[in-house]
Amino acid sequence: MKKHDLIFIGTLFLVGLGALLGIRWYTRSQATGESFAKVFYKDQMILLIDLHTCEYVLYDTPYKDQIIVAYADQGWFYVPGTTTTNPDPEDDRIDLPRVTLKVNPSAGSIEVVYQESPRDICELQGPSDSSLKPLVCLPNELVITVVTDKTKDTFIPDGVIS
Repeated sequence: MKKHDLIFIGTLFLVGLGALLGIRWYTRSQATGESFAKVFYKDQMILLIDLHTCEYVLYDTPYKDQIIVAYADQGWFYVPGTTTTNPDPEDDRIDLPRVTLKVNPSAGSIEVVYQESPRDICELQGPSDSSLKPLVCLPNELVITVVTDKTKDTFIPDGVIS
């Protein structure tokens, strides 16, 4: 490697680091203090959750009957998942197969705590409280995005616009 190559690589590294820090700064500056999780199943928005109060909006979709929100006040949400075939044997709250989501209101985050997929990749992602870190669970056709730049009054629940 020549000296010019090292200078070029170093310059690219610094530009990339600057862009990353700039994007993070911009998203934090646009944050309103409220956080919402938009849950999509098979490309349809099925659920909107306020991450600080666990209030939710259940959308009228063909999957509405498969979503269980009986334990929403405790932060537990059960949503459908394509490859989910067996219920979690350790979860005595529900006896139907579902992807289990846990909301942590104090941190304003959401995570996938149980699902059935080939390598349980959805559970390994950890909690998300940032719009830069969506939870993507492709084996279950489930995507969870976090919105931090809207308020309850101005939130438009549409996957394309917001």
